[in-house]
Amino acid sequence: MPDNKAPRGVLSLTPFFLYADHQKLWKPRFDPMGGMHVLGHAIVTEMGRRGFPQRVLTMAPPGVPKDLQIAPNVTVHARRLPVLPIPSKLEGYFGLVGAWAKASLLYVMRNKEQLKREIGIVHAHCDGSGSAPAYAYAAAQVLDVPIVSHIYSCRSLTQHPTTVFERVVDPVAKSAEKYVIQHSGAVLTLSDKVRERIRDELHVPDDKVHRLAHLVTDNFVGHDTPERREELRQRFGLTDDKPTVLYVGRISSEKGVDWFVKAAAEVAKRRDCRFLIAGDGPQRGDIEALARQLGVADKLVITGFLLPEYIPSIISLSTLAVLPSQYEELGVVVLEYMMMKRPVVAHDVSGVHKLVDHMKTGVLVPPFDPPKLADAIEMVLDDPDLARRLAENAEPIPQREYSLASAGERLEAIYLSLMEES
Repeated sequence: MPDNKAPRGVLSLTPFFLYADHQKLWKPRFDPMGGMHVLGHAIVTEMGRRGFPQRVLTMAPPGVPKDLQIAPNVTVHARRLPVLPIPSKLEGYFGLVGAWAKASLLYVMRNKEQLKREIGIVHAHCDGSGSAPAYAYAAAQVLDVPIVSHIYSCRSLTQHPTTVFERVVDPVAKSAEKYVIQHSGAVLTLSDKVRERIRDELHVPDDKVHRLAHLVTDNFVGHDTPERREELRQRFGLTDDKPTVLYVGRISSEKGVDWFVKAAAEVAKRRDCRFLIAGDGPQRGDIEALARQLGVADKLVITGFLLPEYIPSIISLSTLAVLPSQYEELGVVVLEYMMMKRPVVAHDVSGVHKLVDHMKTGVLVPPFDPPKLADAIEMVLDDPDLARRLAENAEPIPQREYSLASAGERLEAIYLSLMEES
């Protein structure tokens, strides 16, 4: 065990973070809400509860205080340099993550002496950019403490440039990410597949790479109430008994929402059905235009941003749920679908097939093939017994294998081991 006088504080650097009490200030153009926001918030508050004081360096929607205590042992500092308002389909504005990372390092340098007295670990929440790991590593060097790299999206393994700008910065970003991963005291991944690839392809010792996948809350189902369901029915016109096919998540390019709409157009040719997108994001205008072009705008409902506590109820109003992503390290929303006992149809990408057992706990389809996605949706809609069996088989998985409490216990052991070594 480490010396009781040694710093137990954690400096968490994450470009995206959930401000649960300030979401009315959230703008999808600035900060498209996704799994990293809520997962990061969940593990930070869990570790604060376990006695590891947390300082979080992140971005925030305009109007949120720069410094805010959000829970016992958890203080959040919003830092970002100015950026030009040039839209980006991945991060709100071009350069947004880099502007946050530079401002975060400046904060560390300006408060170096105080932080050295408090902080025993830097925890880097890595979004697939080069900036998030690189500047977190620099912060760890300034404070002379170990770094934990938490990989939500591994640029080196799963991402490929799609624009001229990305092709220019991609080699540098991947080199930075790879260097930090290889020099981290511990690396956390969301799936066994990514854990194995980091070990084998990036040559990281096996005992340094850990799968740490977890729920947003262990009481997700408890947030579904009859009052919330009725409110959602009235707000979005869900008062009839039409089958409802649901997507929950950001409306951004990597989430494959366009494939969902294209599959909806195929299904709509053969049956009367509603398609529901619960979320918002920078690609919303494109998706609305695609729905009009394909003739399904009148069958598609886009809710816009929903507060996290409403997500269980919107899932409960669906008949089946879809994950059409281009890539996913885990796909935490699949766990949420499972907890709400809704059958899942998902693209067979990245870590999803480790989560969904085809035709046992869900249906996997080849990615980027709208007719096959449509066929899978129709198959589940046409077979209530199959839908029930898939949902019942999947329902125990989240709590059994991905509880937040268990993840906190594992991370506590990692923190203590690194603090002892340092």
